Amino acid sequence: MSSGTVLITGTSTGIGEACVARLARAGWKIYAGVRKAEDGERIKETIKGDITPVILDVTLQEQRAAVLQQIERETGVLNGLVNNAGIAVGGPVEVLKEEDWRWQFDVNFFSLVSLTREAMPLMDKGDGHFVHIGSIAGRLGSAGLGPYSASKHAMEGFNWALRGELSRNTTMHSSLIEPGEIKTAIWDKAIDALKSMEKRMDEAGKRERYQFILDSSKGFIKGGATRGIDPDNVAKAVEHALTSDKPKARYLVGTDAKIAGHLVTKLSDRVREKLLISNNKRMEEEGRKN
Repeated sequence: MSSGTVLITGTSTGIGEACVARLARAGWKIYAGVRKAEDGERIKETIKGDITPVILDVTLQEQRAAVLQQIERETGVLNGLVNNAGIAVGGPVEVLKEEDWRWQFDVNFFSLVSLTREAMPLMDKGDGHFVHIGSIAGRLGSAGLGPYSASKHAMEGFNWALRGELSRNTTMHSSLIEPGEIKTAIWDKAIDALKSMEKRMDEAGKRERYQFILDSSKGFIKGGATRGIDPDNVAKAVEHALTSDKPKARYLVGTDAKIAGHLVTKLSDRVREKLLISNNKRMEEEGRKN
C-alpha cells in the first residue's frame, strides 16, 4: 500500500505533526487529531495536502466515536491508525500519587487500546496498519521515569499480542515505533513538570532524599533538547510501517535507541544496572551545572 486514509492522534506538535507532513507529501488522506481548533487551523495553513483536522482528546470516548463516524461517513475505510498522542509523567514512586499513574496510563495506554479496538471495523475494510509510538524507555526504565516507562512497556506487550491476533484470518498489521531522544516540545513541557515536582517533593519533605532524581532529570532534559534528532526520522519509520507488506514488529529510531535496543538490553541484569546507574550519575553532574 503506497497511500490511503490514515488517522493520526496528537498532531499539534512534534512527532505527530512530522507524520502529517511526511504522509501528506506521499499523497495520504489524513485525519489529524488535535485537541484545539487553532492547532488544526495552523496545520492546514502550514502543511499542504489532503488534511482534515479533527478534534480528538483520546481519553474521551465520545470524541473517538465522533471521529471514527466521520471517517466512515466520508471515506468508508481506514488504512492506517497512528497512535501517537501521549504524555510523560515523572517523579519518585514515593512522591507520585495514584492519580498520576492512572492519568499516565489513561492517556498513553488505555486510550490507545480503546481507539485501536474501536477503529478495528474500519481498519479491517482497508487492510489497515496500526502503528503505535512507544519509546526506548519502554525497554529501559530508570529512576524518576516510572509511570512513563511503565506505560510504554505496556505498549510493548500490547503490540506483540495484537500482532499475533492479526496474523491469522486478517490482512491487518501492527507495529511499534521506539524512538530515543527526539527534538520536540516535550522538553519544554518537561521543564515545567520538573518545577512542579520540585514543589511536591518539598511539600512531602522528600527533597533531600530524591535530589539526585531532580539533578539527573535536569541533565537529561538539557541533553535531550540538544542531542535529539529531527522528528521526521520517526515519521519515516511510521511511513514504512504503514506501507510495507511486511512491516517490522518494532522500529528503533535514533542512535541512542539502537544502542540501547541492540546492546544494552542484551546485557546481564547486573551489568545493565551498573551501566544505567553510571549514566544517571553523569546526567546528575550535568544537571547540577544548570
